[in-house]
Amino acid sequence: MRAMISAELLRLRTVATHRWIALGLLALIAVNAAPFVNGAATSADEVVAQLRGLAQLAIVMVAAYAAHVVGDEFRRGSVATTYLRHPSRGRVAAAHAVTYAAVGAVLAALLAGAAMATVLPVAAGDHIDTGFAPADIVLVLAGSALVGAVLGAAGALIGAVARHPGAMGIVVVWSVSESLATQGGTRGGIAHYLPFQLIGGATSLSDHVAVLPAIGLLLVYLALIALAVRHWALPRDLT
Repeated sequence: MRAMISAELLRLRTVATHRWIALGLLALIAVNAAPFVNGAATSADEVVAQLRGLAQLAIVMVAAYAAHVVGDEFRRGSVATTYLRHPSRGRVAAAHAVTYAAVGAVLAALLAGAAMATVLPVAAGDHIDTGFAPADIVLVLAGSALVGAVLGAAGALIGAVARHPGAMGIVVVWSVSESLATQGGTRGGIAHYLPFQLIGGATSLSDHVAVLPAIGLLLVYLALIALAVRHWALPRDLT
């Protein structure tokens, strides 16, 4: 499996498109964090809410990216070649998941860092005491990396299910559906325990769910997706 992971990472490093995508995501976060787009925060709570929204946007895009890339491999037929070299489809799926977990961790931490580097200085300039100590910033970055890893792997598995680059649409629609479904609240407060809503808790930017339970629940969701892939998606014919 190590050879498959190395080959996938090499492809991501050498194809310029992926670098442009990463730069595009950084630009997207920076623009959305700028005060002239969504308005400057006027309180510490608004600053935290803005960072939480940016973290969710960043990690949704990370998961969508992973789903798109893996789905595109199926559309182009390169997965068939991989299966000839490595007949174990489970190991191929696991290699994809591990690869995009690593990519997702790095990319999510970078995007979270870009968001804080934009939002926090603006808040400080407006004399808003956000209460963010260096330890809090490290916690947000670490949480973003962990969530990026989990949902990056989930995105790769969703790409294996959809077998089409449009798999990124599944991730985006899933996230939007969660947001729309929870706008008016949900019975029993279940909204806070949905996958993309757990991002706030896992990054310590929400008090609804603590960090460790949020990450634990995300790992449960990932395990459920992996089981679905193993028992339903992988046995299917490629044609």
